[in-house]
Amino acid sequence: MKNSKLVYMASLILPWLTVPFLGRNSFKKYLPAAIFMSTFTKAIDLFGEKKRWWRFYKGIPPSDSMNFFNFGPYLVTSLWMLKMTFGKFPLYLISNTILHFCFIFLGGIELVDRYKIFTLKKLTKFQYLAIDLFRALILYGFQYVNHFSQHTKPSKDVPIDRRNHRIR
Repeated sequence: MKNSKLVYMASLILPWLTVPFLGRNSFKKYLPAAIFMSTFTKAIDLFGEKKRWWRFYKGIPPSDSMNFFNFGPYLVTSLWMLKMTFGKFPLYLISNTILHFCFIFLGGIELVDRYKIFTLKKLTKFQYLAIDLFRALILYGFQYVNHFSQHTKPSKDVPIDRRNHRIR
């Protein structure tokens, strides 16, 4: 259990050490989508636990083990994935699929089970991959809507006060 606590703390802290390399503008631009994704993931986690798709271990009180993952690697990976691929949807989808495939089928699931983070119960690895790909589409969709809502320009029919840049 002592090793598990060390892994929880490392999974929370180490990804955040990469955030300064994102740049301030990218961090501010993609943070709302990453926070939304972490919140959405927490909702899926609770739903999945109720359905017994997976089981999360206790973690370090007062938090369960999945919170360390949601606010560490998941949140920071969302920021990096959007920074590197936003605006290039095919690249985003391929990169995300490869990342999730490697995690699920090349030892990541076994690793999180060994360190008492979570374990799959009623879900197969392919079903878990489908959930992860669904989450990836939701993340990109949220950022897409957020991006265009921030970059919409007023129509030419609306008079604008040029001095204050306000709509009259």
